[in-house]
Amino acid sequence: MDVELVKKYYFEDKLKIVEIAKILGVNKSTISRVLKQFSEFEKEKERRKKESEKRAKEWRNEYKKQKRNKEKEEDEALYAGMMNLQRQNAMSMSKRRTLSTDTLVKLCITHYDYNKEKERLIFNESAGKRPADLPRSVYVHKNVLKQFRVST
Repeated sequence: MDVELVKKYYFEDKLKIVEIAKILGVNKSTISRVLKQFSEFEKEKERRKKESEKRAKEWRNEYKKQKRNKEKEEDEALYAGMMNLQRQNAMSMSKRRTLSTDTLVKLCITHYDYNKEKERLIFNESAGKRPADLPRSVYVHKNVLKQFRVST
């Protein structure tokens, strides 16, 4: 085996021991044994180790940075959604605006029962006393023309 060729590959071409072994078709332990003969091998090995650690540290920092940015974007999107929802709620609950009957019924839909015969939502008194602004019953199909309604 050519010792000078191994030295050239490792120190000048900066190839790894595994790559040199593959090129020369020998075992990697043979290449390391040859390289240990050279005094600069330990220095080069240490330099490569530090360089590898530096690359790993940079990669970890970049990964953490990307993860933080992703979480920040998700938080900002969630915050924007909450602010939008809060703005909508503030508008709907504002004293300046009056709620329509349909909106009131939708907000209290759990207190209404559906009557199939009359096709109406009727307030269920067992859920509690009906406030004055809630209707006793609401016709469900008011937007459907009479000739298209299904009769029971």
